[in-house]
Amino acid sequence: MLAEPARRGRGRRIVRRLLRPRIIVPSVVSLAIIGGLLAFANVGKLADLIAGVRPAYLGIAVLFMLAYNAVRSAQWFYLLDQLGIAAPRRDAALAYVGGALTKYLPGGSYFQNYLLYETSGVDPAVSSVATTLIVLTEPVVALLFVFALGIDDWAWLRWLVGIGLPLALLFAAGVYLVIESEHQPRWLTNRGLYGVLADELVRFRDGLARMAHPGILFTQASFSVVFVALEAAALYMVALALRIDRLSLTAALAAYCFSVAVALVVPIFTDLGTLEAGGVAALITMGVSRHGAVGIMVLDRALIIAVALALAVTFGIIWRDLLGVALQPRS
Repeated sequence: MLAEPARRGRGRRIVRRLLRPRIIVPSVVSLAIIGGLLAFANVGKLADLIAGVRPAYLGIAVLFMLAYNAVRSAQWFYLLDQLGIAAPRRDAALAYVGGALTKYLPGGSYFQNYLLYETSGVDPAVSSVATTLIVLTEPVVALLFVFALGIDDWAWLRWLVGIGLPLALLFAAGVYLVIESEHQPRWLTNRGLYGVLADELVRFRDGLARMAHPGILFTQASFSVVFVALEAAALYMVALALRIDRLSLTAALAAYCFSVAVALVVPIFTDLGTLEAGGVAALITMGVSRHGAVGIMVLDRALIIAVALALAVTFGIIWRDLLGVALQPRS
């Protein structure tokens, strides 16, 4: 009798969290951007493009996306090991597939830390070090690819990346030094939020100290290089599925990496919509038609979400006992 009101109370709390402006506003903006892209394309030509899709190439794209998830999950396991987190592999795997599905929501990448805490009791302040490194390394790798490959007629882009990336890395180094310092600046410690997060910051700092070794950072960056290349290969296969044969593999890599960079710069706390807009701009510059560029980016995103959903459902069914534990918040 008492369990039912408790469940209803948890349900209301979840609904209230989902309706917070920091979640609703970015989600609405993302949907508006995607709607704008569909309006920007010729809808009739876009429909004809989708109707003529070649399923075999879509199947290959899905295989690349599965490989992407395999490499990214291996990076997650590796970083957890380096942090000294002895969580069971299936707990870490379920956390990963949950995070892969929710990462398109604001702050959704850190949902995997919540799941790992619920199933294994792992401190989110420590495991979030792994998530933060993954989230930050991907755009750095993407920008390096953009700098190396460039985009047709955008000579300014190399200059922008060449100047902006070192400045961003210097800023990140400064933030790291502030976090690592035992004496925090007064403008930070005087804030009420700091008092709430002070203990978590100390544990996060301890986790960062374990990661601050060249070998670990190089290895985890290598994982990022591989999965960025795999996702670009999937994008290339989507283009071939839509019978857009003029796009080369290196051009698809440059377009995808530019889209990741745009998603990093646009401050709406989710890459849904912004990534597609950046990719469309790059593909059009490379000579792809408007409807072709929109078709490639939207279909690629649809496949990515479908693969993430399929993985989450599959592992949720296989490990339904563990999922049940994860869905029961710790007291």
